[in-house]
Amino acid sequence: MYPERVTLTKLITGVAAAVAVASLVVGIWVGLTRIGWVLGSPPAPGSHGLILVLGFLGTVIGLERAVAIGRPWAWASPLCAAGASAGILLGVSDELVALLLILGGVVLVGIFGAAYRVQPETYILVMGTGAVAWVLAAVTWLMGVSFAALIPWLSAFLVLTIAGERLELARMIATTDAEKRRLVAAITVVVVGSTVAWMAPETGARIAGLGNLLVALWLIRYDIARRTVRLGGITTYMASALLMGYGWLAVSGMLWMVSGLQAWSVAYDAALHTLFLGFVMSMIMAHAPIIIPALTGLSFRYTRALWIPLILLQLTVAMRVIGDIFGLWDLRRWGAMLNALTLALFVAMVIGSVVRGQLERRHGTAAVV
Repeated sequence: MYPERVTLTKLITGVAAAVAVASLVVGIWVGLTRIGWVLGSPPAPGSHGLILVLGFLGTVIGLERAVAIGRPWAWASPLCAAGASAGILLGVSDELVALLLILGGVVLVGIFGAAYRVQPETYILVMGTGAVAWVLAAVTWLMGVSFAALIPWLSAFLVLTIAGERLELARMIATTDAEKRRLVAAITVVVVGSTVAWMAPETGARIAGLGNLLVALWLIRYDIARRTVRLGGITTYMASALLMGYGWLAVSGMLWMVSGLQAWSVAYDAALHTLFLGFVMSMIMAHAPIIIPALTGLSFRYTRALWIPLILLQLTVAMRVIGDIFGLWDLRRWGAMLNALTLALFVAMVIGSVVRGQLERRHGTAAVV
């Protein structure tokens, strides 16, 4: 790659990553104020879910895929997602934000389309379907349909993307065609439920919840993490984070089926945050040691201390769920605050791991896992 292209790539990655981090901070800030903490007036108070899923995670996933495919046009996906997120924070029109989100999702669909032409594999179709869910989530938001109809598409984007990535790795243990068909059937239930939610949000949420549960059970049964969890060091850490996340996805699926994602349900908040916090953040903690070097070229030094935020995440999500279901509002509120502090601790430890990794690379020492 030409030096000027490398410099431009690093610049785009740096800018998009900075916007993604800002989106994460603001999204958490908004969430804390909505649950009862008095923390000033965050920007974009009504965009908690959108800015975290399509703003933060959309940018990160777009960056990952742009790096993987290595084509200049692919960078439009994370740039559009980051631009939409910045637009939300700056208060630009919803129409412009939605246009950027739709364009970013369409480019991501194009990335998977280009990959499928080269390598027609099921896992690429699964991730491509997740990218379509991104586009449909943005369209749903633009149409002003109820939040209950938007949530299943936001969830489908993340669940299908992660399931596709794990199916890709499952090739290492020779996943059979029958096992792949079971995952595709589970994903079909997710997509059907998300579609039904446009017309009947409660029914659609219950169907999508069943699909999420089936996806979780497939991952628990067939993911390579079941084998690698015994290998020790960073491998055990990553596999444990994955398996914990799959457990939260299963719990979330059951809560979706019980609550129908109706705001009056005592399980509503728990149904959302077991997925978007318990499942998704466990996935982020699991993949950070791989994604950060891939995106930035920086070394990442694993330390056992990374188990601390991983375990705290599980405990604080459990606090929030118990508080929701049993009406213990102070426990729920403190669970949310401790969620935020846990994520801040994780980010700080990731930065420390990168700094240590760079120092070790400079001095020619090896990381201890």
